[in-house]
Parts: sequence; structure tokens; C-alpha cells
Amino acid sequence: MKPARIVLSRRAGFDLQAVSQALNGLPAQSAARPGPWGNPFTIAEVMAETGLDKDGAQAEAVARHGRWIRGEIDGDKAPPPREKIRAELGGRNLACWCRAGSPCHVDTLLLLANE
Repeated sequence: MKPARIVLSRRAGFDLQAVSQALNGLPAQSAARPGPWGNPFTIAEVMAETGLDKDGAQAEAVARHGRWIRGEIDGDKAPPPREKIRAELGGRNLACWCRAGSPCHVDTLLLLANE
């Protein structure tokens, strides 16, 4: 099975692992902030810096995450090594708060973790 992106929910009774198992039988890992896999570039910060609207800032924050994780730009911390991404996220569905169909840093992590 191919790992996929899952949208986290605050709905009562939401069970990330149950949703993941029902989706494709794989375990899940949250990649949301404040955890180690969260995008260090926030939509609010990008909006304030660039003047972009929320959707544009989200796309830019995701693009920055991709450049950061590939070592093309600096962030407040060093990006995780690809070996760690593969070891800890490979073969898992990844979950974030980004709504379905919108840009999300999880898409970059899924590609790197499962290449």
C-alpha cells in the first residue's frame, strides 16, 4: 500500500490510527506542530512577511518547507536528515491539519520518506 495524507480532526471520537487502518491498513504518524515533523514556516508568519492572503501564504509556507528540508534555505533549526525521515516516517500515513486538497508539507515528507 502507498502511504497517504490524512487530515487531523478535533471531532469527538476521532482516532487517527483507526482512520489510517481503514484507509489503507498502514499505521499513522502526526506531522503537525508542535511535533518534530511540523512545518516550521507558519501561514501567519508568511502572511505578515509577504502580504499574501491565507491560501497564498499556505502555498508559500509549504514551498519553504520543501526548500528547507532539501537544505536550500535556512530555518530556525536544521532539517532532519533524510535517513531519519525514511526510518521514522517511511511506510506510514502522515497526518496534518491542512484541509484536503490544499498544499501541505506532509506531501513533501511522504515523497522523501518513501522514495
